[in-house]
Amino acid sequence: MDAQRLALLAHIFAVLAFVSGYVGTNVMTEVARRADTLDGRRMALATAGHFDRWLNGRGGTAVILTGPITLLAFGYSVTAPWIVVSTALFLIVPVLGGAYWAPRARRIDAAIAAGDDEAAARLLRARRNVAISRLENTALALVVVLMVVRPG
Repeated sequence: MDAQRLALLAHIFAVLAFVSGYVGTNVMTEVARRADTLDGRRMALATAGHFDRWLNGRGGTAVILTGPITLLAFGYSVTAPWIVVSTALFLIVPVLGGAYWAPRARRIDAAIAAGDDEAAARLLRARRNVAISRLENTALALVVVLMVVRPG
């Protein structure tokens, strides 16, 4: 197997791990939003946390490492518009994760630990949180499209 194919294969595996973790985290967070009980909400968020730690975080790190290697292996210009836009959109996810979602997750976890299901549900269902989640999902979908189509 040549270097290009090996780089691409490593990047595809990294992307699969990342996207699987991202989707799993989001699906289980949505399950938590819709849960009727504190126990249901707690279990859904615990599962979301596993997806986030095991696949989303590690896969995202692997994407960050394998992306530039694949870029160089194929000789793409780092200034190509589709690369600049997809990189910026991809980086939105970890930035939002640390700057926006982590503080909210701590508040939700604290509410659940205190047995305050009403507060946890209110935080999970807050319009702003749902809207930002949907925008983040859209950004990631655009990254996938740009990486597959490679326009220009």
